[in-house]
Amino acid sequence: MGGLWSHRDFCRLWTGETVEWVTDSITALGIPTIAIKLFSAGPFQMGILTALEYLGYPILGLLAGVWVDRWRRKPVLIWTNIAQVIALASIPVAFLLGILSLYQLFLVTLIMSVTVVFFNMAYTAYLPTLIDPADLVEGNSKLETSSSGAAVVGPAIAGALINLVGAAQAIAVDAFGTLIAAIAILSIRMPEPLPVHKAERHFWHELQEGVRSVSDNPSLRTILMSTLILNFGNYMFYAQFFLFIYDELKLSYQSAGIVLAVGAVGFLIGAISAPTLFRRIGVGPSLVLALLINGAGRLAIPTSTYGPSTILFPLFWLFANIGMPIYNINQVSFRQAIIPNELQGRMNATMRTFGYGAFVVGALIGGILGSAYGIIPVMILGAIIALLPVPLLRLERVGRMNGSR
Repeated sequence: MGGLWSHRDFCRLWTGETVEWVTDSITALGIPTIAIKLFSAGPFQMGILTALEYLGYPILGLLAGVWVDRWRRKPVLIWTNIAQVIALASIPVAFLLGILSLYQLFLVTLIMSVTVVFFNMAYTAYLPTLIDPADLVEGNSKLETSSSGAAVVGPAIAGALINLVGAAQAIAVDAFGTLIAAIAILSIRMPEPLPVHKAERHFWHELQEGVRSVSDNPSLRTILMSTLILNFGNYMFYAQFFLFIYDELKLSYQSAGIVLAVGAVGFLIGAISAPTLFRRIGVGPSLVLALLINGAGRLAIPTSTYGPSTILFPLFWLFANIGMPIYNINQVSFRQAIIPNELQGRMNATMRTFGYGAFVVGALIGGILGSAYGIIPVMILGAIIALLPVPLLRLERVGRMNGSR
């Protein structure tokens, strides 16, 4: 059993985020459901909605990284959660008033995107100040395991709740869960180290330091390029995902929640397996394996229309989902271990700005191509693109690294 079970402050963070991750599933299913079922959104509109979810990163990512390294991270986590509570609560309120629109869904999604930028930058940089460096893989694994577990139970709860009270009203539960997370972070007692203050601080110089922490490191540079291609392909695929569920498979809200929950067991399997793979085969081979699993699973998903889809679809989705936690846990732990704390925010900002920017571009192109050529051809193309980093990692040094560094 890992030592972090007795770390009270880590457990506070872990508990709050677990609650939030469970309730996040309601919004993750609810907003696309409202868009498709209430406002008849098509492939292009769903591409826009998916792109807005990550638009904050290419716009603010690098700037947020500098600011996060200048600020204490805990207050950033609290205030961004509070802003998210307000944005989420506006959806059920607007629905009850009869003024909810597709444009409000776009706006709320954009607000969530911007606040998530600051939250994630601070969150990733905060963890190494809360726990010992030797516990980072365990800490990231526990958090990712909870995230994966939430992905298992959350969609089923979301589907049932949406079926019971409606998608817009159900999002109020996510607002409450996010408030609980803010309170949990507020209760952390461990003093946070003061940010490193330099005699003279130059914003653009600090931003460039963050970019160079990645560009000057061959291993991080390769991981970034791999992540760019992976994210581009995955989000071409994902832009059409809910249209595939509702229009191609003709699933109900509750059935969609159940099959997504079954498929999300793959996240849990991947999160539990990641530390073992990190120790036994090393960071590089574990990343290659993760990419193969993710791409092959996504390629198989469109074929579920040719058989019993309620069985094949969740099984293929389960298999595909095993790959992403392995990839995320091991590359994030590797990055955290080799970069000094004072650069963590800016390094993570660089990785996320470009990596998540690929989400935006992939989703928009997926939406455009989906409108022109159909849902399934775009999903297949996205899955193929997500496999392209495999030879890149195998050819580069990081893909052959068998140790933990």
